[in-house]
Amino acid sequence: MKDSMNVVITGVGGQGNVLAARLLAAVALRRGLEVTVGDVYGLTQRGGSVASHVRWSEDRPLPPLVPTGALDVLVAFEPLEALRIQTQCGNRGTAALVNASPVMPIGVQSGRFPYPNEEDLWSLLDSMTGGLWRIAGSVAAREMGNLQVLNTVMLGALCASGLLDFEAAAFEEAIERELPARFVALNLEAFERGRELCRPA
Repeated sequence: MKDSMNVVITGVGGQGNVLAARLLAAVALRRGLEVTVGDVYGLTQRGGSVASHVRWSEDRPLPPLVPTGALDVLVAFEPLEALRIQTQCGNRGTAALVNASPVMPIGVQSGRFPYPNEEDLWSLLDSMTGGLWRIAGSVAAREMGNLQVLNTVMLGALCASGLLDFEAAAFEEAIERELPARFVALNLEAFERGRELCRPA
């Protein structure tokens, strides 16, 4: 593992990326790493942007926000949010796991501006990153009957991608520790579904 790592988990209000960041930070803390988390909120109750910066180092605390151009791993619950964060923090070596289902911003819903052409959006993301995983996270969550587990689906995909040197058991332990008991079984199932989405063929 690198001696430091910069991760951003981004989405829109209500998608649960803040909890996903908390779980990832818990995993890194258990490894004995120095971990900082910084959350940047937009108009979250109206589908606004939310970005959680998770940074760790082996031997020193880092400032809470990822510097421009220093992003190692991007986990995005929404494609346009992926592009926004990649433009702000990413570089051509950034690895990106992106949920394939768009969420229309308020401006699109109100007719003030169009959502970008999706294939153009994916092509741009591909050209801007060092590796792009297109994850059917929302589809998996809907199949489970609960779109709110998208966050743990995407964490499972992140775990299986091999981008971080954290074992599945560490994430499972974090889910069991950090979530209320009544939600643990569902989120463990969602985590496994996400791992299945990102396993190599």
